[in-house]
Amino acid sequence: MSGDRPNVLLIMTDQQPVSTIGCYGNSVVKTPAQDRLAREGMRFDNFYIAAFPCTPSRATYLTGRYSHNHGVVANNVELDDGLPSIGNTFRDAGYQTAWVGKWHLGGNMYRGLSGRGPFDDCWVQKRVDSARDFEFVQVEGGTGEDESRSGFDHWVGGWKHFKAYLQTTDLPDEVKNLPRVGNHQAAPSAPDREHSVSLLGEDHHMANFFADEMVTFLNANRDNSFCAVLSFYGPHLPVCPPEPWDVMYDLDDVPLPDNYDAPLEDKPRFQWDNARTYVRDVWSRDEVRDYVRRYWGYVSYIDAQVERVLNALDANGQAENTIVMFVSDHGDMVGQFGMVYKLTYCGYDTLMKVPCLVRWPGRIEAGSVNTSLNSSVDVMPTLLDLAGVDIPEGVDGESIGGVLKGEHDVAREEIFTDLMNRGVMIRQGAWKFVLNWKPLSGGVRDLDELYNLADDPHEEHNLAYRDRARAASMRDRILSWLEETGHPYVNTIREQALREPS
Repeated sequence: MSGDRPNVLLIMTDQQPVSTIGCYGNSVVKTPAQDRLAREGMRFDNFYIAAFPCTPSRATYLTGRYSHNHGVVANNVELDDGLPSIGNTFRDAGYQTAWVGKWHLGGNMYRGLSGRGPFDDCWVQKRVDSARDFEFVQVEGGTGEDESRSGFDHWVGGWKHFKAYLQTTDLPDEVKNLPRVGNHQAAPSAPDREHSVSLLGEDHHMANFFADEMVTFLNANRDNSFCAVLSFYGPHLPVCPPEPWDVMYDLDDVPLPDNYDAPLEDKPRFQWDNARTYVRDVWSRDEVRDYVRRYWGYVSYIDAQVERVLNALDANGQAENTIVMFVSDHGDMVGQFGMVYKLTYCGYDTLMKVPCLVRWPGRIEAGSVNTSLNSSVDVMPTLLDLAGVDIPEGVDGESIGGVLKGEHDVAREEIFTDLMNRGVMIRQGAWKFVLNWKPLSGGVRDLDELYNLADDPHEEHNLAYRDRARAASMRDRILSWLEETGHPYVNTIREQALREPS
């Protein structure tokens, strides 16, 4: 091993809220690997993503920048390969770097989905000049999932690598040659045709494949300092875990959330007008429970793959000198307010607050818990700082190495999240405010939201128009933060923010 430099392993799931994990209080879902990381390291109870949804969030994790500074404010926008990132900064410091799994930062992620035919067509959202707002046009191109990017020298992307692997298996041809592969290869039977069971089986599922590839990388780098990212495609839909994980939880094991039937009259219009997500009036209660139990099964299946990777670190003698961080890019509604999946933009904790578990034996106190506010924008500078690597200029985040080492408890007094360039969320103490600044169709100004999480942990009661003074104060803080961090269109946002809902 190269000197005393620690290795870094960042494990990321896709679309996993804290409510799906044993160590965060779910007494039903089995997550022994995630629970182990919490038991042997630090658990963060108020860790928020700084950008939503998938692509913006991933770009922030990698670059330590807010979305208006890395430019990836929406899905299918390509991350600038020249920006300092976890990959190229660790590589330049002499580390072996690896990316295994879902990338989602190279334009339309379905390039190479089948390895042949029309699914190989790729497009990307390219930014165009605008004086008012981030604007994009769709053009052909993009690097998709299978081209090495951002300084990760060892690369196993999502589609072509997995398709090639399937051809080596003894799976029936009608299964391994289906045009849609990975967790998208499933027997559709649910109301949305997006949650059921994978046809691949637990030994050939994409999550298993990625864990195998990461173990191979770890085995090959016993004597090298490495920085590696393992990025799973799940439990993001299609929620199709393999047997027997798909029904390992009974319907009776799944209680509907306390706010399942909560009214939405004082909520922004887009929440109850989004038929793709708002299913309370369409699905039966058991159909929602079926979605959740398969989702939980998928979480448990992925956890089993994480456990294999942790066991490889143990077997190789790498565990003691490896910083392991477990996070997710965003959450899922999992039945809250009668919704599933993720909304286009929304500030609920079930979407914004994600797991963050960090283990570094001998340096981070085992079983410790941090309850202060934390942000994903701090991940990149924190990992660099812990490894003794200089943090590049232009990074918005700050290292929380002192928190991890027990030198102090408070990471941040307030956190901010950009909601796909349509809104901004702020949390200060127990208070959360969501500024839904971008007009809906027809120029309609939607409702803002204000919640007191101490009194209303399920975010049922919007106080934005009852406590106008507090709402205005938090709105103004958002505007000043946008200005402080160099948002190029802060004047547009201010103009819209000061309008009354219509």
